[in-house]
Amino acid sequence: MGYESMTVLHRWHNLRWWWRWPIKCAVVGVVAFGIYFPNPLLFLRHVDHWRNPNAMIDPELPALQPLIHELHATLDPELPPGKVLARVQKFVETKIEYAWDWETWGAADYLPTLAEVLAMGREDCDGRAVVAASLLSAPPLSYEAELVTDFTHVWVKTNKGETMGPPKDRRKSVEGTKDGLRIHWSTIANLPKAMAYGVAVFPWEREVVLILAVWLMTLGRGWGVLRAVVLLGLLAGGLWCLRLGGSSPYHPTVWLQWVAVLHFLVAVAVAVAGIPKARIALSHDIVEGARR
Repeated sequence: MGYESMTVLHRWHNLRWWWRWPIKCAVVGVVAFGIYFPNPLLFLRHVDHWRNPNAMIDPELPALQPLIHELHATLDPELPPGKVLARVQKFVETKIEYAWDWETWGAADYLPTLAEVLAMGREDCDGRAVVAASLLSAPPLSYEAELVTDFTHVWVKTNKGETMGPPKDRRKSVEGTKDGLRIHWSTIANLPKAMAYGVAVFPWEREVVLILAVWLMTLGRGWGVLRAVVLLGLLAGGLWCLRLGGSSPYHPTVWLQWVAVLHFLVAVAVAVAGIPKARIALSHDIVEGARR
């Protein structure tokens, strides 16, 4: 390492903690955002789409018409609504291949328009739900279809039942309605489960990059090799336990998730343990500088 690099590192570690730590947090935030949403414009579109998810439903889209005709050619006019909903789900699952959003869009999550789903030919639960809702809204069925989510899965609610794999407990967290987005704050407890599942199924390679970023930004002046290795092991162990514990969205392994939390708490303790020593060293440097 050259003299200039050493000088930069020295100045960096001599910054007051109230300057240094916000910068470190900002660096981690930028890395995390780049990992989960490499395309900022796609992220903005995603947020905008969720302001009114039902706007993604478009039964009049020209590209949808061939699918409407193909679907209705297989439906008996006397078929009860329950079986119609089941047929639509099976039809959509056949026509739209399942693929995670990071495979299709390169992002952790994205709510696509109907045109985008049909153009790509593959999507996850939210894109498939958009297609199903559009098919059900189209004549001659003309169901009143809306998108619903519990933070983990997106399905379709209609005036004649639900489809696209609604959970057994059917605890709706967010609904797209005619009056706009409706959030059921009583189900906010679903978020930890959804986040654990999101971590579990997301590409581990990207998450390792984030763990390394957190580790590097946590290292401080005067850290020994042992403390640095222990911190990295705790962060990696926490990630591993979280991925194992959240791999099933409706049957999570809660104890493993708590073990992950314990790993991260101990990691914080290891990081904080070095702060007093660093402050003493910095104060000593200031005093020595004043004497000179």
